[in-house]
Amino acid sequence: GKPKVRPPSKVDSLTFPVFGLTWYGAPSSPSNNDGCSVIAYCGGGGSAKTGVGNKIVVTVTSDNNNGVGNSSVDDAGGNNNTAQQQQQSSSPSTTRKILISTGEALCFGVHAFRPYNDSLNMVRLLACVGDDILLYGIPLSRKTTTNNNQNSEGD
Repeated sequence: GKPKVRPPSKVDSLTFPVFGLTWYGAPSSPSNNDGCSVIAYCGGGGSAKTGVGNKIVVTVTSDNNNGVGNSSVDDAGGNNNTAQQQQQSSSPSTTRKILISTGEALCFGVHAFRPYNDSLNMVRLLACVGDDILLYGIPLSRKTTTNNNQNSEGD
C-alpha cells in the first residue's frame, strides 16, 4: 500500500505573503559535517503602501556539541529591526532567526547553497530583490565573525 502522509511536526504562522522558499541541510554525520538546516523564505506587500513589509526570513538550526540549545532572532542590518532574544530551551541544537528587510523592493525568489570547499562556515543565500540579485553570507553559528555587509538596501 501507499505510505500515509503524516501531519507536519511544526507549523510556523506567517505574517506576510510568501513568494519564495528554499532549504539547505547537511547531516551531522560523518563527523566532519556541521549538522545544520537553513530555511529561508521571502515576500511581503510589494510596493503598495499596505503596511505589510518586504523581507527575507532565514531560520538557521545547528547541532550543538555540548547539547545546550537556544532560540533567538537577529537583525541582519535591515530597516528598523531590533534583535530580540526568544525563550531558551535545553536541546541538542541551536535555532536562530534572521530577519532581513528589503525596504520598498519585493524579494520574489531565494536559493540557499554552500560551496564545496567552504572555509567560512556559511550558507550563501541568493535573493532576487527588485531588479537585483543579492548574495548574503549566513553564518551557521554565532561564533562565526564576518565583515560581510548585510545591509539589505544594496550598494
